[in-house]
Amino acid sequence: MSTIAPNSDQVPLSYRSQLARERQISHELQYAIQPATSVVGDIDGLQVAVRCHSADPALRIGGDWYLILPLANGDLVMAVGDVVGHGLGAIEPMIGLRYAMAAYAAEGHPPATILSRLNTLLCRADSETTATAVVATYRPRTGQLRWARAGHPPLLLADHHRVTRLPNPRGPLLGVFPAPSFTQESRQLLPGHSVLLYTDGMIKRGAFDDGIELLADRITGIGGHPAAVLDRLDFDTARDDACALLAQRIA
Repeated sequence: MSTIAPNSDQVPLSYRSQLARERQISHELQYAIQPATSVVGDIDGLQVAVRCHSADPALRIGGDWYLILPLANGDLVMAVGDVVGHGLGAIEPMIGLRYAMAAYAAEGHPPATILSRLNTLLCRADSETTATAVVATYRPRTGQLRWARAGHPPLLLADHHRVTRLPNPRGPLLGVFPAPSFTQESRQLLPGHSVLLYTDGMIKRGAFDDGIELLADRITGIGGHPAAVLDRLDFDTARDDACALLAQRIA
């Protein structure tokens, strides 16, 4: 005997109201965890766009996160991070790391110190969580970009003609070694320069360097607003959580 699924008119109003309320609560919780999976804005002379993608189609968030935080001294913090793993199991440590990163940044610590403190936090926790991250501070008055990384792919610098890898400062995966050394690099962003921060979910599986080169090729010579550039990238290339933050200096 066959059965026919009830249409919306046959579902009791109380059930539909409950379902709508649960969806609203889920949306609000997701927003509280990470404000948006897609962000576009003009901040301190930068045009900034961010996209995050969850490998689990039932979830809007995963183990990758981003941070955009104006500081009291006028600097702007930009970061992306990636908890090893994806899905529900990666969300809880992602939340802790994202908010800890924001707190350390708000205290005025430089990028290398922020990563050092995150590493200490993970090493002292009773878990086996590991993560990668890159943190950058941008000074609008001078265009100076300073960054540090922890086991993370290199930043990509783009102008109208080419894309280059920025130097990779020393820094291992977070949560592995109790007292590693994190170093910093710096570069002045000129008007028209764009910098891409991304997680390894943006890199096609295979040879790591080849994957980075492919990503660089996809943003080479592409003009326009950073949001339009991100629209042309494949966020599902690695079948993993993925996040990319692109900032372009316009002044």
